[in-house]
Amino acid sequence: MKKYELIHEVYDLCNGRPDSRIEEIETDNLDEYLKGRISKAATYEKDERDDDSVLYTVMTNGQKENYTFSPIS
Repeated sequence: MKKYELIHEVYDLCNGRPDSRIEEIETDNLDEYLKGRISKAATYEKDERDDDSVLYTVMTNGQKENYTFSPIS
């Protein structure tokens, strides 16, 4: 299993500012991990970045969330 630092940002609907949480996770499949954390009604976009991190932007009933996974060596 690969280790990642996960930054989860939930954006406030009123002021647009994120509330952030950081945790370490282990998974071999980021897509499956994310699907296990979000609603089935949610839509998301995946952005694989040059620094090997992966950003998922998730929308659920107008609520925006970002999940940024950065590999831990």
